[in-house]
Amino acid sequence: MTDAQALVKTLDFQLDIQSNNESLLYDATFEARSVYNETIRLAKQGVEWDDIPDRVADGADLVKNTTQRVVAKALGAMENYYEYDDFGQPSHTTDGAYPLRANFTEGYNLSLTDDGDVGFRISAKPYKHVKGILEGDDAHLDILKTALESDEWKIGTAEALFHNENAELHVNVTDTEQTVRDK
Repeated sequence: MTDAQALVKTLDFQLDIQSNNESLLYDATFEARSVYNETIRLAKQGVEWDDIPDRVADGADLVKNTTQRVVAKALGAMENYYEYDDFGQPSHTTDGAYPLRANFTEGYNLSLTDDGDVGFRISAKPYKHVKGILEGDDAHLDILKTALESDEWKIGTAEALFHNENAELHVNVTDTEQTVRDK
């Protein structure tokens, strides 16, 4: 017998930032890299994994929820390293931006505008938000609009990042009525 799981999709959007603070989002992705690197460094030093989130959050200049999501991603990379022999050990010295990970309504929010667009608000830093309109594929926008209005879909974690110097938001949505087979 095959187990089934909920249908999860990742929807990719470009950010039309209208709050004139794109640099805030850019800076936050570098702070996210710092959080990731510090998490890996502490894990390599043998710090108890349960203690790492609070230690890293105390020094991070990100919204606490976002910091927790980045720490979880880093610890997941370390777990993969220990679990799979052929998986490379994560580095704690990598430079560059790292995606901001956030939970819906905690680190980012989406809403329908009067014009029928999807507006976003990303908490890039504590009490500092980046706002604007999502742009992208019509099919992805239609799914997201349905998710915002329907109980059939659940909006989950998203990542704000820069791809080829363009700000993007990748949103995970789950269709609670549809299932797919496990691999």
